[in-house]
Amino acid sequence: MVSKAKELGMSAVGITDHGTVAGIMRFLQECREQEIRPILGMEAYLSRDHCCHDKEGQPDGRKGNRHLNIIAKNLKGYENLCTLSQEASVNGYYYDPRVDWELLDKHKEGLIVTSACLSNVINHALFTDNYASALELAGGFKDLFGEDFYLEIMFHGLDDEGRVLPGIQKLSKDTGVKILAVNDCHYVESEDAEFQQVLMCMSTGRSIKDPKRIKFPYDEFYFKSAEEMYKIFGHNPSYMRNTLEVAEKCDYSDIVFGEMRLPKLETVVKDLEEGETSLGYLTKLAQAGLIKRGWDKSQEHVDRLNRELSDLKLIWDTKGYDFAVYFLIEEDVTRFADKKNIPYGVRGSGYGSLLLHCIGLCKGVDPLSQGLLWERFLSVDFLHFICEDDFGIGNSRNSSVHSDLGKLSSEKPISEQGSGAAG
Repeated sequence: MVSKAKELGMSAVGITDHGTVAGIMRFLQECREQEIRPILGMEAYLSRDHCCHDKEGQPDGRKGNRHLNIIAKNLKGYENLCTLSQEASVNGYYYDPRVDWELLDKHKEGLIVTSACLSNVINHALFTDNYASALELAGGFKDLFGEDFYLEIMFHGLDDEGRVLPGIQKLSKDTGVKILAVNDCHYVESEDAEFQQVLMCMSTGRSIKDPKRIKFPYDEFYFKSAEEMYKIFGHNPSYMRNTLEVAEKCDYSDIVFGEMRLPKLETVVKDLEEGETSLGYLTKLAQAGLIKRGWDKSQEHVDRLNRELSDLKLIWDTKGYDFAVYFLIEEDVTRFADKKNIPYGVRGSGYGSLLLHCIGLCKGVDPLSQGLLWERFLSVDFLHFICEDDFGIGNSRNSSVHSDLGKLSSEKPISEQGSGAAG
């Protein structure tokens, strides 16, 4: 899609996948490589109450999950977008990952919201000839997002789209909300429509020969050029110019690849001495752990710990990666888990680190007695330093640890990451 935008001479291109932000980082990288301004978003599902998971609270079932485009303006907006995506998937899943008005209000900073397609609540109200409801809904979004709320207008040859167009224009006049001329793009070229139909069948468990399968009546959901869009909306060019306004609001220069984003040391360690660094504090903990285990009497263990700590200093001096804070966060989690009798453990190459044993992340057999290598876990020669280390918490107590982590970094959202393996 980015290559197509480049080919057509466009200055910006956006992504709003349904219910997920999974493709955003790759999309951002591609846009930067091709020197096109990215617009990072998600087509969310809006419900009355995202925590309600039954037909009693949502009698219209999946039809109650109305579409809404949410776009990040900046790093803070991206963080809030990720928070909304996670909350929708973890706590709001009912047919689809859902958000609600309360969540939008809580995480609205740095976000742009647009009314999306026919499945939006506003368009649904217009389609059912309930203009008063559409006006109230548009006013609600405007109250939340101000000038960062826009009405979308689109036309792919569908009669229903034509039916709501006058209502959208009237809403814009009555509320002062600007209109965006948009194209609902599900594939790049018009001839790709057939493949998209097959993909939809795969995702819904239907046969391509099933007359009841979900399908689009026209092959118009491809990436259109500016000239093609002008043929549709040229009678009111301001609708098209407004899309550039949205693009100009989006600045992701603070999203930097290859950097560590960690809480400040002061939020992790409460008893820092004046002028003490993260590495200095970690060294103090590690040396105390070395003595506690009786390894201070072994020169081999002393030398190994010093080498691991010196590698951390080298990485900080040369790359600016503060692994000391990273390990101190994990050390705090293990102390919390110990206090609450929550099982935890490290598996993978991290078990070979003497440092992790000294600060309590690993327990058990001395890694030096088994010939385990520190370099297998973290080495200054690796492009990506940490490899194959899983720090696991007992599933039934994850929420307790998650809450404790949140206290460490109250100004940043905490997300969960899972991994799976095949035997």
